[in-house]
Amino acid sequence: MRPRLINEVRLEGLQHVLPAAGLGWVVTEPATETVSLLDHDLQLVRRVSLPLAVPRLNVSATSRFVAIADSHELVVLDSAGDICWRRPWRRFGADPADTDVPFHLDTDGILWIRVATTRELVALDAATGVEIHRVTVVGPDAAWFLHRPADASTGLGLLHPDPSRSALISLNNGRIALRPLRGPDLADFSPEGSRYLTMSIDGFLSVRELATETVLAERHLDDLPDLPSRIRFADWCFEYPALFLTDEVLLVTLSPRDYSDDDEHLLLSARSLRYRSRTHYPTLRWPGSIVSAERSGRWLTRDHEESTLRLWQIGDVTPPPASPQPTSTPLDDEPIPGQIALF
Repeated sequence: MRPRLINEVRLEGLQHVLPAAGLGWVVTEPATETVSLLDHDLQLVRRVSLPLAVPRLNVSATSRFVAIADSHELVVLDSAGDICWRRPWRRFGADPADTDVPFHLDTDGILWIRVATTRELVALDAATGVEIHRVTVVGPDAAWFLHRPADASTGLGLLHPDPSRSALISLNNGRIALRPLRGPDLADFSPEGSRYLTMSIDGFLSVRELATETVLAERHLDDLPDLPSRIRFADWCFEYPALFLTDEVLLVTLSPRDYSDDDEHLLLSARSLRYRSRTHYPTLRWPGSIVSAERSGRWLTRDHEESTLRLWQIGDVTPPPASPQPTSTPLDDEPIPGQIALF
């Protein structure tokens, strides 16, 4: 399958490239002491100057706020780049030795923080910094957040194999509601939000219905149907993350353990995890790691050496004006757009 290049952007010295809920992406650029906010078409929305100048910087953003942090404090800026509030991590109960506290801004203006020291999940009003609620979430230190495009709920991932489960988190009447999710590490939600993807470091993928947690497909890398023999009989592993491209198609990265070849970006069926196609990029260089996109059928690649971001798309998933639903992507027995059916 040959994807269509939508746009590309070169940002000098880019470091973190993260999805920004409801906006597109946020990119940190330590060399310029700014963050860049990019929309769903990879167009620059604005650059925001930072009140922090450190080599290591965490960030989260929406169209309304930018939250940035170093190892000492958390700062929230408004859309104009003015400081709304700033606070040292110890005010939230974080250990001063914890230099990587995960946090996330959602589209409802809630700032979520997972404090490893106290094993607590904290919800703040992003505009004021006022704490709304906090609850205990037992689990490992390593945690991450995932935006769910369908509504204001957010995914909280907790690293396995510790005895913990990922969860869907939201606010209900000013209190945190947690719904545990089955499976290993939470990787992504489908564009319509009705399914979720999990993966494990030992090579398992699973797709589940969110409403019922019914397993649609669950397989090991060695057991993917129709996988090309050169991959099946070699020593490859899954790279994090794996992504939903559409409700029916997944994008996964496979990497040779001996570094003998470039990584492979493969498309799999979200219904059966059957191999469907290899991604053939129309570029001379390998495009690099993948980053998720909210728009169905799209994903981002990051070229580390050239500091270049490229936005790709498969098929035509733009909804017609009179229809609230996107055009469905072909299912297992149909070719992917740009792929010739073989008989």
